[in-house]
Amino acid sequence: MSNKISTKQQLIRQRSPLGLAAVCGVIGLVLLVSTVWHWAEHPEPLFAAWVVFIMALVWSLFVRPAVLLDEYGVTIRNIVRDVHIPWSQVGDVECRWSLKVFVQDRAYTAWAISSQAGRPRIPPGRLLGMTPRRLDTFASAGAHPPTSAPKVTAATVARAIEDAKEDYSEGVARGGIAIAPDPQVLMTWVPVAMAVMFLPAIAVVVLILA
Repeated sequence: MSNKISTKQQLIRQRSPLGLAAVCGVIGLVLLVSTVWHWAEHPEPLFAAWVVFIMALVWSLFVRPAVLLDEYGVTIRNIVRDVHIPWSQVGDVECRWSLKVFVQDRAYTAWAISSQAGRPRIPPGRLLGMTPRRLDTFASAGAHPPTSAPKVTAATVARAIEDAKEDYSEGVARGGIAIAPDPQVLMTWVPVAMAVMFLPAIAVVVLILA
């Protein structure tokens, strides 16, 4: 593997929360359209604010949370905060109830991935469906990763993280990947996610008190 690493990412979510969010989104849009349609006769700002707040809450809980894997580490995207863990800092991975990535004794939980019944199914291959020898070919050719979509569970994602960590360790051992001088776990608050979450809630409170 060369020192130039592809920035391709694998975004992982479970399907059931996305399905629930889609249903709630359609219902919310129908309610908003109906409210706007009858606004001239029956203005209902509080009802509209509640609908927007519930849609924002659904997006924050079921759509935004995800796990991203790339050649630099694991990024856990939760409701209003992202946690980036470099591969050199990734320790154990737990998937008993939900996905947890350990850095020494501290655990970081991924809201997007929970344990589900069923036998885990992992397709052959490493991160992004590639072995380390094929990673440079993928990056240079601009090819797309395999489109297989196994059921996403905490166990399958944990296995993907373990495989990617192994790929990273092998690349470091071969001298193909340079280790960052002082890799740190980065926790960042996401202003856009916070605005989506809290502004509709503030609007509801203001309209109730008005």
